[in-house]
Amino acid sequence: MPRLVWFRNDLRTLENPALDAAAMSTEASVLGVCFLSPTQWKLHGWGTPRVSFMLEHLRLVRRELEHRGIPLLIQTVESYSDIPTAILDLMKIHGCTKLDANIEYGLDEQRRDAAVLHTLRSSNMELTLHEDQTIIPCNDFRTGGKNPYRVYTPFRKKWEQLFAEQPLPARAPKSPKRRLSLESGSIPNTIAGFEPWPQQTMWTPGTDAALHRLSSFLDGPVDMYHRNRDRPDLEGTSSLSPWLAVGAISPMSCMRPLVARHGPDPRTWPEGPRTWQSELVWRDFYRHVMWNYPAVSMHKPMKSWTENVAWQHNKGHFAAWCEGRTGVDFVDAAMRQLQATGWMHNRMRMITAMFLTKNLLIDWRRGEEFFAQHLIDYDFASNNGGWQWAASTGTDAAPYFRIFNPERQAEIFDPDGTYRTRWLIDRPPCEAIVDLKASRANAIATFKQARELPCL
Repeated sequence: MPRLVWFRNDLRTLENPALDAAAMSTEASVLGVCFLSPTQWKLHGWGTPRVSFMLEHLRLVRRELEHRGIPLLIQTVESYSDIPTAILDLMKIHGCTKLDANIEYGLDEQRRDAAVLHTLRSSNMELTLHEDQTIIPCNDFRTGGKNPYRVYTPFRKKWEQLFAEQPLPARAPKSPKRRLSLESGSIPNTIAGFEPWPQQTMWTPGTDAALHRLSSFLDGPVDMYHRNRDRPDLEGTSSLSPWLAVGAISPMSCMRPLVARHGPDPRTWPEGPRTWQSELVWRDFYRHVMWNYPAVSMHKPMKSWTENVAWQHNKGHFAAWCEGRTGVDFVDAAMRQLQATGWMHNRMRMITAMFLTKNLLIDWRRGEEFFAQHLIDYDFASNNGGWQWAASTGTDAAPYFRIFNPERQAEIFDPDGTYRTRWLIDRPPCEAIVDLKASRANAIATFKQARELPCL
């Protein structure tokens, strides 16, 4: 009887723990399934870039699975609440008794998986969840006080200690013992509510594309990553985030070549590779936070006192920020890059987010939602963590009185104006909508007042 593998944000056949476990099991064959949940995606804020890129990857995964004798079924459901029954029905139809999937850290996803587990157990079926989204399992990391981590630096120290002590897991690519003579499901070209996205052609889907990008980065730019990572005018980053977001490449696959080159202990690596490794640990950290602090999945800040901040509701300012016409060149260039490509350099994400939440005093949740709608690499944990960092509302957040000056940031990180020239070429001249110095002072006063009020 076949073993069922449930694909989620892990759209690859290389180094996929759930798929590998099923293929190596004693069951004779493997069957895959992926659920399309447009209504749920809307509730989670997904936009067209994210959905378009995911569908392209899904087509490639279906082809790769078929080459291994594994059909991939495609089903559309309205919401996560429909999935437990849908899975049970599938397993009964195809004679499956075991289901494999990779862990997802979101609150809704945890509840969905708990419901699936309950449903299957009532029919004497099994669900096995495998670690996939983090390099090492870190949802149960605890401080010396037995609490989940809220600050990155001590989290990273524990992460690196454990990583250095444990051998890398073995890769186990394997095809099932018997091929299933069953047709895979069809994948729609478009999904209602998510209009076609012309910029999709700018991004090559698939694990091979991700591995090629990784190899090119590790063969040069990574050595100067610690110096160039904040320069949006240079090709100094890996830009792998879209492939990581849909699971076309695993974070462990990113670590393997670094270990092969520099040894098993990241603490001994050269500064460039070590700095890039730190970014992968940030990704794990935000999943640790999402797992242990459910409030972040409920539109709540980590710092409860920041609910007192008197956010402004200036529709004109928000529209100007969204459209890249604030009159602050570095901010506008970044927002235009986002609109044109579905991606934005990480330094620019921090600058645009801090400008919105501090200089314009607009609620970070509005910016978080806008990014979710427009980012091809939208990932809730990283997006939420980044926005709360910039807004001084989250774990390990920037102090509310530390506010980037975008003009000074431009002098440092775009010294020749290359980045601004590229993305502002068609922007009409416009005056700055706020005075940077005055708005900074106002933000500090507003946050200070909020901090002195009782927590809501």
